[in-house]
Amino acid sequence: MDLRYVIGFIYPITATIRTFLENSGYSDADVDKMYHAWFKSVTLQVSIWSYPYTTDDDW
Repeated sequence: MDLRYVIGFIYPITATIRTFLENSGYSDADVDKMYHAWFKSVTLQVSIWSYPYTTDDDW
């Protein structure tokens, strides 16, 4: 498994959600908070799920 592809998908997965949040009727401040929470969640999940596939030589 090549981790650069998994890590590279963080941006497309998080960028596409913003449009859905903006169209939901929430305020701009709430959309910003939800977007950043989503980004943090995706980044953390990719980090956690990638860890078992790495070796000490990868770092």
